[in-house]
Amino acid sequence: MLLSDADGLFAALAALGLPREHYVVCGSAALYVRGLRPRMGDLDVLARGPAWERALTLGDPEPTVSGYGRRVVHPSADIEIMDRWTPGWSTDRLIDEADLIDGVPFMRLGDVLRWKVAAGRPKDVPDIAAIRTLYRVWAGDAEPLVAGSAGE
Repeated sequence: MLLSDADGLFAALAALGLPREHYVVCGSAALYVRGLRPRMGDLDVLARGPAWERALTLGDPEPTVSGYGRRVVHPSADIEIMDRWTPGWSTDRLIDEADLIDGVPFMRLGDVLRWKVAAGRPKDVPDIAAIRTLYRVWAGDAEPLVAGSAGE
């Protein structure tokens, strides 16, 4: 695994040995690995089948903060593994359509954008702007982002 971060979250994720076809990394990490955020706070991982079974060896599942689905919190790293994303999102689709970056499945940017817009949280405004700017860059309508300028 080539991915790295100051807190060692990607190394801790790799150490779990989750089968890559059964999980996806969601949330701010999907922006961080694409250079759209200078840092990430934690790893939010959506898992099914064998990956979820492996997560259950870390501890007892508890309700997610949203109350939709269950989560297991890594005992020593800031990693949360869930069996469902938020209502209206297909676990199978998010995992099956993930983008592989350095061998790790990440939520697609379009999905991150739709999720953050739907959540409507003030903390997501910089992330939404960064993704929209990237889309304009891809379309040739904007200058490239400077890493770290969005989301700070």
